[in-house]
Amino acid sequence: MLKSILLDHIHCISQLKELKKADKFAEFPIICPYAYAYVFWRKSLLKEEYFYSDNLCRTMEHNSFYRSPLIIRDLLEYFADQIVRHQISVSGGIHPKSLFWVLEKIVTKFSNNFFKAWLSIAGKKSQETSVPRWNDIEKMKDLCFPNIAFKYTQKENGSLISVEFYHLASEQSEQSVIQYNCPYQDELSKEAIQSMLSFTPQKIAMLVMSKPDDENIQLQKSVDLYVKKLYF
Repeated sequence: MLKSILLDHIHCISQLKELKKADKFAEFPIICPYAYAYVFWRKSLLKEEYFYSDNLCRTMEHNSFYRSPLIIRDLLEYFADQIVRHQISVSGGIHPKSLFWVLEKIVTKFSNNFFKAWLSIAGKKSQETSVPRWNDIEKMKDLCFPNIAFKYTQKENGSLISVEFYHLASEQSEQSVIQYNCPYQDELSKEAIQSMLSFTPQKIAMLVMSKPDDENIQLQKSVDLYVKKLYF
């Protein structure tokens, strides 16, 4: 699902992440709902800042979820501790591959549910240029955590044979993907976004430092006001 959205809306995501608009006097464009869902899903998932950071979109590499500041890090650490305790009590040792396989399954299911939750509010919120409060995002997180079970099969000597994964269906996991009409799917719109300029707070701050006239100071105020609407 994410791959198809990235392919179809990569230009929209770029416009939002880089705060692109036609020129310094133009208003910021209406946000594509899919770009809104992806950018703020990833921001809340990894607790990464986009608009005030030069690190735009780092790829989640293998096992990096366990080191990253995920919104469910505490829950992952709890599950990891329980799995390690179980493995030690049964076999007297730890099976790292099965441990990370289980954690990866949890992250994958949660991330999918969490993205659907962001997408479900993206239509209205993108039009309003607003984001939920952090307390509301925490509630989304709790509703999106997967209802799952794992079964370990071992030999009599304690060596691990297999780990089975069971996903117990929930209302959130069964939710269908909401479809929106993106306003930027025609070629002219895509070309227009490519030609837009980026107005991130860092770039505008440097512009004001080099040329602190009224025009640039007013631009900085308008950019900061826009970003404030999208901050949590």
